[in-house]
Amino acid sequence: MKKVQLLNETGLISDEAVESLIKRAPDVSCQCPGHLIKIFRSIQAFTEYQKNCINAKPQDELIHKWLESTSLNLEHILSNSIITLARMEGMIDKNNQIIED
Repeated sequence: MKKVQLLNETGLISDEAVESLIKRAPDVSCQCPGHLIKIFRSIQAFTEYQKNCINAKPQDELIHKWLESTSLNLEHILSNSIITLARMEGMIDKNNQIIED
């Protein structure tokens, strides 16, 4: 069994773990893990977008920093939700390893 790092350096679920869980998602009777991962990736893209958003007015920079901070919080909530759900579904073992077939 290949060891997959569950969290990255920022405390979010790692890209490698997300890919491993996507492979396992069809084994789960519902589509919830896949949907959560899709939302997580969408929020990640929005966070990245905020870093380069246009600041036409002085207040824009403040707004975009707030949006970036808010989306980072969402990333952490979703990351934790994905990991917890994966544990509940038996996709992650007691040693925080993704169970791969």
